[in-house]
Amino acid sequence: MTIYNIYTQYVIFYVYPKILQPYSNYQFIDGHLMALSQPQALTNPLDGQQLQRLQSALEGMSPIQLTWAGGYLAGLASQQLQPITTETEAHQSITILFGSESGNARSIAEALAERATSCGYEARLFSMEDYYLRELTKERLVLIVVSTHGEGDPPEGARDLHSYLHGKRAPRLDKLKYAVLGLGDSSYQYFCQTAKEFDNRLHELGAERLLERIDCDVDYQKLSDDWTKKTLDLTKAHLPAQRPKVVKLTTAAAKNPQLCYGRDNPYRTRLLDNQRITGRGAVADVHHLILSIDPEIISYSPGDALGVWFQNDPLLTEEVLSEIGLSGDARISAGEGESSLSDALLRHYELTRLHPALVRGWASLANSDDLSRIITDQARLWAYIQQHQVIDLVSQYPARPSVDEFTGLLHPLQPRLYSISSSQTEFEDEIHLTLCLLQYQALGRRYQGGASGFLVDRLSEDESLNVHLVANPGFRLPSNTDTSIIMIGAGTGVAPYRAFMQQRAIDNKGANWLIFGNRHFHNDFLYQLEWQRYRKAGLLDRIDLAFSRDQSEKIYVQHRVHQNGAELYRWLEKGAHLYLCGARVMGGDVKQALIDVVSEQSGQSPEGAKAYLETLRRQGRFQQDLY
Repeated sequence: MTIYNIYTQYVIFYVYPKILQPYSNYQFIDGHLMALSQPQALTNPLDGQQLQRLQSALEGMSPIQLTWAGGYLAGLASQQLQPITTETEAHQSITILFGSESGNARSIAEALAERATSCGYEARLFSMEDYYLRELTKERLVLIVVSTHGEGDPPEGARDLHSYLHGKRAPRLDKLKYAVLGLGDSSYQYFCQTAKEFDNRLHELGAERLLERIDCDVDYQKLSDDWTKKTLDLTKAHLPAQRPKVVKLTTAAAKNPQLCYGRDNPYRTRLLDNQRITGRGAVADVHHLILSIDPEIISYSPGDALGVWFQNDPLLTEEVLSEIGLSGDARISAGEGESSLSDALLRHYELTRLHPALVRGWASLANSDDLSRIITDQARLWAYIQQHQVIDLVSQYPARPSVDEFTGLLHPLQPRLYSISSSQTEFEDEIHLTLCLLQYQALGRRYQGGASGFLVDRLSEDESLNVHLVANPGFRLPSNTDTSIIMIGAGTGVAPYRAFMQQRAIDNKGANWLIFGNRHFHNDFLYQLEWQRYRKAGLLDRIDLAFSRDQSEKIYVQHRVHQNGAELYRWLEKGAHLYLCGARVMGGDVKQALIDVVSEQSGQSPEGAKAYLETLRRQGRFQQDLY
């Protein structure tokens, strides 16, 4: 027997079984590494993107090449991997886990890790999506920083850890001490819900709180700094300080380092163009905006978002001041210095969003039985918050606060996030946005969205504004450009797909399918000419449209999903990636349609179809961007 044959048999019968045992629920189908059933979190250390890269690297290899690659990888593993801790061993370090949607939780976690190492502790920093769940039983001190997304949902990267802890296989954690910092916005009903769920569940599993959970509102800096200090002070009693060690970021964190320009140090851009892209008869006033950037400073990928800092409407600030009887010339500390009250309301405070503390605080100033009844009824309070702005509150329930009383109730102005609708490979020094001007008449007033009104109505071409890039690693094109994609969206949810197609046109490999919906074909077919050019050039392989108001029976994108279920399922079975973008209500309807389609086409129960989609999500093949 030759040396080669001996080596081959060794790899096939000894190395492969040990390497591939955790992945026994996968097999190659049409050249793609596919899950036969939903992978268990405990046995699958690869995230979706890593699985894509592995698939891309192995595609096209012959059996002999695959055998050699297996031996090569086994050799690397034997040289580089540290022994896994046993059940009796524990991590003598601080483990910091973050779940971030817009980057704030990640920034706090990174600052916490740096401060911990400067105090002499070894800090292990992980995005929740990169954390190996089985290690949790070996932890002795875990610090969690997590935001809440949508209707109380975990951020995409936190979903697996959240599900694992709330599942039947969650382990007892009697030796663990932990602390949780939540980030949220009290303007929304499910304020810091994810942090509350992590905190309560860890406690139920036997873990001990190092200190009580802190729930941070939009003005989170001081609370998060205090929490960091208290946490590290309490750590001294449970973990001995060692010599300072450098924090090692996980793969996902390391490949997206913070830019010098970020939320706390925004980039100054300039508006180059502003064009309405809906017809005159359209209900929605949708605009395409082009902003200038320096490509040496700002680098983005299809799927990323842009945080836009805006100013309130001057007419609105004047009306608010008139209603509360305060002079706009009054001096106040706001931002980094002192300014007039009028300027502070214009640039530094939220005037288009209410939150519970504001309504309750105003009720203590206004002599109104009706408002008192509203704040004692949770359902009525949230209904009022969702349907009114600051101007409504101060005009309906008059009061005469002092400057400090009034500004003390307001939230600081927050940037609004918009999906980027361009690819930097095509527009190197530009960022394109697609946004709908929010405007309506009610209670005798004309209302506008804070950011959309600023961008569309009040910002002139060549004027400057502050922005910051928000990376969205959970909404990315496949790393393998041969992979087919299915893009589902409605209204301005088509924005990232425009960026996707610009990138795919350059790569010119995988098949592309767009399912798009809006109200009317003639008025609301956003970027119609571009889609038609892609279709004519053979780059957009398929497009299915749903214009809900063009016929007596309303047709939405979920109906197109149902009608094309067999073909959609065939694409998925052949390895296509699925994307869903748009309003949350639409997203829920489409996901139900997908469950129906998978159930019908595969013969599985609805529960099995849900598991199928969850498997796609875990593999990074079903990605969502809902708002």
